[in-house]
Amino acid sequence: MNTLHNKTELRIMIDEPWQKESIEEIAKRFEAANPGVSVLVDVVDNGVIRSELYTGESRADIVQLFCGDITDGSRDGLLLDLRPWVEAYDIEALFHPSILKLVRKGDSIAAMPISATMKGIFYNKQWFEKAEIPYPDDGWTWDDFLEIALKLQMANVNPGEERYAARISFHREYMGLLLLTAGTDWLSPDRTRASGYANSPKAVETITWATDLVRKHGVAWAMHDYFKNSDLLENNTGMILDYFIMLHENEPKLKENLGVVGLPYFRGGKRVNEPWICGFGIATRTEHPELAWQLLRELTCTSNELTRLVTQGFIAPLRSVYAEVGHDNDPLRRVVLDELAYGGPLPVSAANTDYYRLLDKYVNPEMRRIVYEGADVKETLDTIAVRMDEALAKVRPAVTAN
Repeated sequence: MNTLHNKTELRIMIDEPWQKESIEEIAKRFEAANPGVSVLVDVVDNGVIRSELYTGESRADIVQLFCGDITDGSRDGLLLDLRPWVEAYDIEALFHPSILKLVRKGDSIAAMPISATMKGIFYNKQWFEKAEIPYPDDGWTWDDFLEIALKLQMANVNPGEERYAARISFHREYMGLLLLTAGTDWLSPDRTRASGYANSPKAVETITWATDLVRKHGVAWAMHDYFKNSDLLENNTGMILDYFIMLHENEPKLKENLGVVGLPYFRGGKRVNEPWICGFGIATRTEHPELAWQLLRELTCTSNELTRLVTQGFIAPLRSVYAEVGHDNDPLRRVVLDELAYGGPLPVSAANTDYYRLLDKYVNPEMRRIVYEGADVKETLDTIAVRMDEALAKVRPAVTAN
């Protein structure tokens, strides 16, 4: 923040250019209500936002952050704790508790959420009706998923057709989600090693289960794509695992034939899902924290152009906006909101480039070998663990601190 021409300058840094116009409208109203204030909105890559916070080069007062950058920034003292303001203004009651808890770190609140989602299962009801089986129930297991997929395949796909009952991508992000539901992950919680996690007995069992869907049972696509729904929309798949944000694309096309249900889990594991969240925090280096909070409150805690805009794909954290746009009467979005109650720790964001690239480099190629070539699962996961451990030893300071 700077003081220029007798005006106090507040700077907001955002990563999402499609939100800029909405934020600028809110900023104009804030300036009108506070004549001595000028608000600047800059669109900057989220990797730059994160990096400049860590190097101390950031000129922002308010920053848009995603997923693990929120908790990392709080942990490393780069963001102000918003809890005193949240309590003083009785803000907590405005939000869905399942979403607000995602931006908490211990007793502190690192950011105010603006949008949230998760991954889950989309399905085509017609496949179930043809198979004469009930739609999947909330709280189901991956064993249930397999049993249903076998029945869907038998009832809906003729011999020789390239159509499959299910699709779970072998991209490391989707396989990592399966690992999470089995009680493990690609890395240890402190992100310092892969051995004992990526190649644990649970990991071997989980990736083998996913591989068998494709190569043994023949009920799922061999696929490594990311964020895709064309197979569901073209009636080539009965069930897919993907981001719930696709609801705003899938629903208009499948209409009453679309169903959604929460993520299954493995018996012996736990019901958990990986959240995706975007929020705004106040940089510790701001010179006028109270004024920054007042602007942040307008951005994130009221019904406005921004909080309504993001409901087109995401779940609105604000109860009032959720109701205003009719999501409280939408059974599909209710599934997503209910699933957010099972949110686990925030995943590392793409802005944490060292860690993100490390996973892409060492996990994704090996997942392709498993699903496309039939590479031995245990041997491949052992290879991943060894290579990841070696790489982590070199980049650990950047991964864990930056």
